[in-house]
Amino acid sequence: MYPPAPMEVCRTSPGELGEQLVNLIARVTEKQGAPPFGEVLRAAMNDPGSGGLGYAAWAGGRLVSYAFAASNPDGRVWTLELADDSGRPERFLTGVVEDLDAAGIEEAVLWLHTAALEPPRALFTHERDLYLMAAALPVPGIGRPPAGVRFAGFDVDRDAQALIEVNNRAFEGHPEQGGWSLQDLARRTSMPWFDPRGLRTGRIDGRLVTFHWTKVHDTPAPDGGALGEIYVLAVDPAFLGRGLGRAIALDGLDYLARHRHATRAILYVDSANVAAVNLYRRLGFTTERTDRAYRWTSC
Repeated sequence: MYPPAPMEVCRTSPGELGEQLVNLIARVTEKQGAPPFGEVLRAAMNDPGSGGLGYAAWAGGRLVSYAFAASNPDGRVWTLELADDSGRPERFLTGVVEDLDAAGIEEAVLWLHTAALEPPRALFTHERDLYLMAAALPVPGIGRPPAGVRFAGFDVDRDAQALIEVNNRAFEGHPEQGGWSLQDLARRTSMPWFDPRGLRTGRIDGRLVTFHWTKVHDTPAPDGGALGEIYVLAVDPAFLGRGLGRAIALDGLDYLARHRHATRAILYVDSANVAAVNLYRRLGFTTERTDRAYRWTSC
């Protein structure tokens, strides 16, 4: 028996593929029940100046695999995701990381949004799990701020630097969420769904100490109502233990239900963040899917 022929992997930008890539993503999304690319990477794919790297493979003249890698805020580790309809993801990923290595990239984290795919074990090491959790809205409870705390929306010009500082203290060392710059924040606030009133902030004596960034999806909830999301929730570590996380979580969920007519909310949380997982479970969220992260390191 002869070994399978090597898969030819070509470095290709998303813009070169047009409808071929759109169709591949649609096929893969239907097949695995989840989009293959997350929002941050999709934004990088749509930005010719992002510095990201794309890889494609064809079979019978049809695009069957596409991967995209983009640098994380730390500038060292890259995030990698793929849409694969070839049935041979291991061979495709082997070609992708060979080119990443040749490009001088030292580390990449591959995110898989389906249990149907497995990366080559000789190249990737399982590192983290991310829970997709969901709850019906409205949730029980009222998001009243604790004494001395004021909740409000977000003013981009006034609050941007303060929000970045709280985010980076709360997510210090986090590979994707930590180390934000003004450019990282601007990329997110330029998203078409961004709602400054839905980025709920909490202040003590005028100082921003917590925030709950909500999001409303284009795709509706199963019952036809709006689908909301806890996009980011952060508390300055210096102010932990005051009930701020639960209070601003409820405030944002109430905003989604009352002002954006959301009937369902989702969120993503690291399985290792036990305190956050327990908070969300107490609010009525249950786990619906587990995304997995695998690390590749250049030899």
